[in-house]
Amino acid sequence: MKKITITLFCLLVFKLAGAQTIDTLIDVGGHKLHFHVIKGIGAPILFEAGNGDEGSIWQPILNDIYKATGATLITYDRAGLGKSGFDSTRTGLLNEIEDLELALKKLGYSKKIFIVCHSFGGFYSALFTYRNIKKVKGVVAIDIVTPCFFTKDWTEGFIKTLSKDELKSIKKDKPGWYYSIINLPVNSVYMQDKFFTSKTPLTMIRAENIMDIIHENENDKWIDCCKSLGAMPNHRYVVAKNADHHVWQKNPQVVIEEIKNLYEQVANK
Repeated sequence: MKKITITLFCLLVFKLAGAQTIDTLIDVGGHKLHFHVIKGIGAPILFEAGNGDEGSIWQPILNDIYKATGATLITYDRAGLGKSGFDSTRTGLLNEIEDLELALKKLGYSKKIFIVCHSFGGFYSALFTYRNIKKVKGVVAIDIVTPCFFTKDWTEGFIKTLSKDELKSIKKDKPGWYYSIINLPVNSVYMQDKFFTSKTPLTMIRAENIMDIIHENENDKWIDCCKSLGAMPNHRYVVAKNADHHVWQKNPQVVIEEIKNLYEQVANK
């Protein structure tokens, strides 16, 4: 038995070491999106990063998720971030999702998908799911924003906390992030009736330590909104102990385990 176990382990390591990876730019019309793909089997897992983050933010946990699921893993840079291009005539949440759909189709991953999203990536993933409800098999949402908390009033107040110099710097270095910020109030209204529902299996992981852009007197509202999402039928709510907003940096195990568990339940349905 011991010999068989060691042999299986060696085969798994060999499989990981020899996994085919693709690093490519996909033309979506007017600009190109940068994708990194680790090829596996079954429903692919698409990772949607938070505002201002690039696809590489997921790198520390990809190897463990690949080991746990064997799935194809897809990370990418949204328009105007990382290695992706930017088309100032195609800004806005809906345009970005349409471009993502086109890119996934060109990559050959348009039939079914499993999503892992973080922070404002929750809005992107929710809209993608809304438009592709039958294709999305499940979602692991990591400390994501919700329309319950990200209201028009809240987002307008948040933008006012940013100085002109800060916005100017963001626009220069990360134009995709800049347009996402200034469109927050519009998107907060747009997503009110397009967010995740109980039709999609979902695990909501909330960081125990609430991110600093939320004031202390808003903590209860943030927690209640996260709980409400996690308490819906077909959903699960988890609090990641001792974790900050980027949960996997301090508590990677909870993220890896929850992805593995939900993926095993829904990926092949």
